[in-house]
Amino acid sequence: MTNVNLSTRILLVGMVVLFAADAEDNAPNPFFAFKNSMESGGPASVDEQVKILKELGFDGFDNRDLNDLPAALAALDREGLKLCSIYFTVRIDPEEEPFNPDLEAALPLLKERSTVLWCNTHSKRFKPSDPAGDKFAVPIFQRIADLAAPYGVRVATYPHIGLWVETPQDTARLADKVKRPNFGTSFNLFHWNALGERKLPLDEVVRIVGPRMFLMSINGDVGPHNIGPLEEDDIETYYGVLKAFRDAGYRGPVGLQCYLIPGDPRTHLGQSFAVWTSLKERLAKETATP
Repeated sequence: MTNVNLSTRILLVGMVVLFAADAEDNAPNPFFAFKNSMESGGPASVDEQVKILKELGFDGFDNRDLNDLPAALAALDREGLKLCSIYFTVRIDPEEEPFNPDLEAALPLLKERSTVLWCNTHSKRFKPSDPAGDKFAVPIFQRIADLAAPYGVRVATYPHIGLWVETPQDTARLADKVKRPNFGTSFNLFHWNALGERKLPLDEVVRIVGPRMFLMSINGDVGPHNIGPLEEDDIETYYGVLKAFRDAGYRGPVGLQCYLIPGDPRTHLGQSFAVWTSLKERLAKETATP
């Protein structure tokens, strides 16, 4: 066998590393549907729900708390899809149980699945975004993150209008204080828009949450609750949001918010996926390396 000199080997290794980095940089974000995509007219069986997502081309699904988690994981595994997130309830008031006590037993089921516990966070004592609640919330989230870490499970708070964690910057404030590598930030397009005049400009939001972001979601706004399928007419809006976060380095999952969208989920999910395909192709072209 002919020996390859050291400089040549270094060059070849460097080229492989560069090509791998380019491939990762250009890789599309995984696209998953929220559990609520199936709650208005969809099949009750999680097996049928997952089959619909597989047929349409989605990469994954989410779960509502720990409800029927083993069955959901089995259905996803059969179809080769991922459990991208679990919409997980956390309460920070001292007199309430902070989270589902079954979490510790459930975590081994999530080992090495890259699932994120996306925590909707409640308080009756503190108003939305009130940092006075941090002294109660931070130890709770540290405990959750520490329980989750051995299984490769990550944790992020879910910014939800009217809840204690209400804004994207709330997720960043908590990440600063929790100080766990598996605890990060997130962004939800609907709940950011719902802030109205109180919302920060997108570029500022990206600066604050982008470097540590674990999850984000998008949605259309034509529907009974200003949540609907993605619309081709609004593709520039979605593109602007996605590109801003991709430019900041985000390559994680993108969820599709589907709260109370009426009708057959095959129809509205199919419409959204067609728009997503256009977005994915456009983003791939613009980030391609010559």
